[in-house]
Amino acid sequence: MNRIITFLTLCFVAIAVTARTADIEVSYNYKHFNRRGSEQNHQMILLANPMYSKFYNPITEYLDSLETTPQGKDVYNQMKMNAFTSGNVKDIPSRIVPMYVFKHKEGDMEVFDGNVASMFRYTEPYETQKWMISDSTKIILGYDCIMAVADYHGRHWTVWFTPDIPIQDGPWKLSGLPGLILEAAEDSGQHHFTATGIISTQKQITTNLGADHYEKTDRISMLKALRKFEDNPEVALGISLGISINVHNRTESDKTFDFLETDYH
Repeated sequence: MNRIITFLTLCFVAIAVTARTADIEVSYNYKHFNRRGSEQNHQMILLANPMYSKFYNPITEYLDSLETTPQGKDVYNQMKMNAFTSGNVKDIPSRIVPMYVFKHKEGDMEVFDGNVASMFRYTEPYETQKWMISDSTKIILGYDCIMAVADYHGRHWTVWFTPDIPIQDGPWKLSGLPGLILEAAEDSGQHHFTATGIISTQKQITTNLGADHYEKTDRISMLKALRKFEDNPEVALGISLGISINVHNRTESDKTFDFLETDYH
């Protein structure tokens, strides 16, 4: 822990805060549930410095980068072919969490998200949540953390941040506390981010190389489109593929899942 804090202190002095070079790399486990109630766990990465950050799924970034060149597309097609011929279709890499969140503390926030049928992108002004800091504390990854709560876009969030790492950032869109957010959970239990590792780094906070594959829209329109898919995925897939797919009978449990933001209804 001391090595990271010392490194960050040196970075703040030596590097202009506008540089798009990260000071830290944080790994998070993102636990959430699909529309049928099955638990999902995926790795997410936060690259951050005091001014810029990038939160993303590394598999999604890898696939997006492959599909930017003919050679990369050939590699991805070969991976799919090998999986089919070996009977291991589940081994095909996919954009299970097609999410990127780019924060610019003095500008806009750019978000990429979607599902197996559609991928979207939008920008919105960077904003921090209106946090209430409590007296509760706990230790995460060896760091002393303080609890804070806030309501944001339809959900009530409880987070734990550490002043020992003075970067005002965290997973997804969460930020604005006097320290790095290491854990975040919303009250329904459907979405939970937990830091699993922190290292110092000098990685570049690069853009999404596959951005052209994401349709430009706005936040509410994207969420409504994704909700329509979640409620009737077979119909949506059939339309996108130009085929007819039998629709199974929906149950109430199929519709209990909702997104990180619920203020689109």
